[in-house]
Amino acid sequence: MRFLLYIFIIQAGMLYGISSGLSAQDAAEMVNTALKSGNAVKLSDHFNSSLDISLPDTDQTMSKSHATQVMKNFFKNNPPKSYTVNHTGSSREATKYIIGTYISGSKSYKTYVLLKKTGEKYLIVQLQFEQE
Repeated sequence: MRFLLYIFIIQAGMLYGISSGLSAQDAAEMVNTALKSGNAVKLSDHFNSSLDISLPDTDQTMSKSHATQVMKNFFKNNPPKSYTVNHTGSSREATKYIIGTYISGSKSYKTYVLLKKTGEKYLIVQLQFEQE
């Protein structure tokens, strides 16, 4: 009976580890989809309550609602032609980063997204678009 209890505990721990790993991956995939489509509302679903936004004409910490408006304006003025993920990674401090290339018309931007685990969700705490 104890043996079955140990097996159950081990399986539950493995399942928890897998599901928490998927949440970071799922959040990253949803962020990438929002960037590909230029959808500020879907992107803002993953914003922290305050975050750092760095665009060619803006560089500041702002609230989630302000950041949503800024990104709506950015996507309106720079509609996506393509978005490619160049590199992803994570750290021990429960963060995940995504480095990509966002192309709009003849402009190309290097993108950097930093997500941090807040509670059970990964939320964007830093978003950068640097024109190349």
